[in-house]
Amino acid sequence: MGVFIEDLLHFGNLIDKEIQIELSPAQLEQAYKGYRFEIEGGLLKIATAKRVLFWNRLLEVRLSEGGGVRKERETLRQWVFLKVLSRSGLQELLKCESFKLEGEHLAMEVMPALVLTETYERIPKQFREKLLISRYKIGKDRLSLFFKFEK
Repeated sequence: MGVFIEDLLHFGNLIDKEIQIELSPAQLEQAYKGYRFEIEGGLLKIATAKRVLFWNRLLEVRLSEGGGVRKERETLRQWVFLKVLSRSGLQELLKCESFKLEGEHLAMEVMPALVLTETYERIPKQFREKLLISRYKIGKDRLSLFFKFEK
């Protein structure tokens, strides 16, 4: 389902419309440099290499659905909260400002990856800040984000 220019001209048509934007592991890797993403079977795996003596040690955090979503109005940052299943590379992941830990959930800011999508590019600039994340789903090989337009 896409956003049509006619809907944007008549903003009332967009109030109840939900837009799905899918992010592939390649898009996530492009947005978050230095991390390797893998999505399979409803799990999101984020791997990073940590230098230990002379070798690089691969650390992997496994995440699943189980948290909510949030938009910070002041900074326009949109967060997806994922349930942490394994913690081996969590400290390395938290060094990036696009990730934060809240209880048993890892929050990932989705805007750096979202702006790389073709769908986001087709949305007129005056409506981009009205995007409000409503939910997310980890699929077989993609992270699906669902957005509505706020009033």
